[in-house]
Amino acid sequence: MTDDYRPPLADYWDELESRYGGGFNFQQISREELDQLIGHLRQAVNQDPQVTEVEKQNLALVLKHAEESRKRRKG
Repeated sequence: MTDDYRPPLADYWDELESRYGGGFNFQQISREELDQLIGHLRQAVNQDPQVTEVEKQNLALVLKHAEESRKRRKG
């Protein structure tokens, strides 16, 4: 990622941290917030050309965990 670029994911993550604290987890955020976070993660991993390949690999792991958390909520 270039130094001055902030993807929508970064802003949304900061918003969640300000709401829940720096140690928030996927179980404590609402279903709607989790869905929105997953959308931002997918966009960063699959579509954002300014996110580096290493960042995409790391974010893909976070995306996988978020999707698994959402599946567990469905029961």
